Amino acid sequence: MLCTKSMKLVEAMTKLDFVVMLKMVKEDVDSQEYLEIARRIPTAFTRNRKMPFCDIINFIISSKARSVQTELDLFFKQKGGETVSRQAFSKAREKIDPRAIVYLNKKVLGKFEKEDCDVLTYKGYRLIGVDGTIIDLPNTPELREAYGYSSNGTGKEYAKGLSVMAFDVLNKLILEAGLDRYDDGEKTLIMPMVDSLEASGYRESILLLDRGYPSFDLFDKLESNGMKYVIRVSSNSLAEINAISQGDQALRIERKNKAVHLRVVNIVLKNGDVEKLVTNLPADFGSGELKELYSKRWGSETNFDRLKNKMLLEVFTGESETAVLQDFHAAILLTNLTRFAEREQEDILSKKKAVRKRRNAYKPNVSKLIADIKENWVKMIYTKNPKRVFNQIMLYYRVKRYAVYSLQDRSFPRVIREKTHRKSPL
Repeated sequence: MLCTKSMKLVEAMTKLDFVVMLKMVKEDVDSQEYLEIARRIPTAFTRNRKMPFCDIINFIISSKARSVQTELDLFFKQKGGETVSRQAFSKAREKIDPRAIVYLNKKVLGKFEKEDCDVLTYKGYRLIGVDGTIIDLPNTPELREAYGYSSNGTGKEYAKGLSVMAFDVLNKLILEAGLDRYDDGEKTLIMPMVDSLEASGYRESILLLDRGYPSFDLFDKLESNGMKYVIRVSSNSLAEINAISQGDQALRIERKNKAVHLRVVNIVLKNGDVEKLVTNLPADFGSGELKELYSKRWGSETNFDRLKNKMLLEVFTGESETAVLQDFHAAILLTNLTRFAEREQEDILSKKKAVRKRRNAYKPNVSKLIADIKENWVKMIYTKNPKRVFNQIMLYYRVKRYAVYSLQDRSFPRVIREKTHRKSPL
């Protein structure tokens, strides 16, 4: 059962759109307060330069898949002014703390939580899928040292990073994301993420986790933080859990004078396999409902697809650790901002479906939407009327023309495909 915020709150709230969020980001980036937060040394960006501080931030957010110098030339052609060299840009960006872009994303999420009337929940809970993915990095000695590397067996080393993200699967927003060492374990990285989610106000949530995460320490952490969870466990999980091979049973596990109370649910799938779920949700969440809840974790996988293959997360505009972190967090920020534009397109298409009374519906073409926003970011951010520019992207005929037909109730076996997403065009 999906629901939105209490009707008492809705009266003073609206459904936030892309331009509202864009204006907030612009105001922050242009402010002296943000400059103080972002720069690494107090004297940075105090002199007039061809590419001032706000231009650097906006360039990082809007960069696409062309070479950095080509992107810089196009940026200044749209904005107006004399372009700068890639070397000058690379030197200037090192003075900016990557956490400054994380700050912008937190502002976007905070505004959504406080002011949006359409925050989706499940029985009052936010559904948060947590999962990790390997990130291919520019293959430099500095990044191999900072993040680790993999080898293909021939002695060649490739720089890699590990990112664990917390994804709101109903509202399709990335709540937390970090880029850590390739050889760090997801079990280790999730522990501080749980604390961060609680500190950010997501205590009333159900975490949806895959088989790589279960451990006694994690169960104890989630219980201590008062968070609910549905976690799939594998055959090599805790012995006490594996001993429960059927049905729905309560379980108490003790380790080092600590105890956790779990609920183990065995679900028989259509192909005869048994899926074992561990949860602390009460008994009124039946096995069928738990199965449905866990299936929503797939939203985390589609989020990675969007980041890597549509947002081009692994296309970096620099080879330093600072540049990689800036680009990484800029991709997270723009993904969340794009979600607000996507909601507007969904509203347009749903009205179309209601008029035609169709069973199946069209959904927004996210690849096209991301490309349009990146292409027009400079025009929107430096104009006095960003709504006018945005409406040109959102014209009704364009939404219909590029929309993707969505068939309901489809099911296909998982296919592992060779990576085709593009890498850093430095």
